[in-house]
Amino acid sequence: MSTFIWLHEEALRATHPLFLPPANPEQSVFIWDDAYMDAMEYGLKRRVFLYETLLDLPVEIYAGDTLETLKKLAEATRASHIRTAATPNPRLGQIMDALSSTLTVERVADEAFVNLPEQDNLRRFFKYWNKAKRLAFQPNGGR
Repeated sequence: MSTFIWLHEEALRATHPLFLPPANPEQSVFIWDDAYMDAMEYGLKRRVFLYETLLDLPVEIYAGDTLETLKKLAEATRASHIRTAATPNPRLGQIMDALSSTLTVERVADEAFVNLPEQDNLRRFFKYWNKAKRLAFQPNGGR
């Protein structure tokens, strides 16, 4: 069984549990998907931040539609298993669900920064932060 890591913007750090064994960080990919970023309303500053962060991680960057590029990479590498970070982002969840029809998709959870009630708008950092900051500086992040 061949495996690779699909890194997305919700796991942009080398210490994410996604990179712990049995992962092979040399087989990590990030898909630069302009259509996805446009749909998520990512501006230039956010894109620059993503790119600069990716340069510090053990990841290969591919450009294209995320779902189609991941399918092609899996086929080219004969991968049957993809490890990726669990996320509440519904768009990323849809991609994971679509991949699950032909591949094993392992969603690796991370420890929550804070425990917030489910949100419906994850596109803007400051909307998240305004809700999270009340809990972030409490012991254990409000957990």
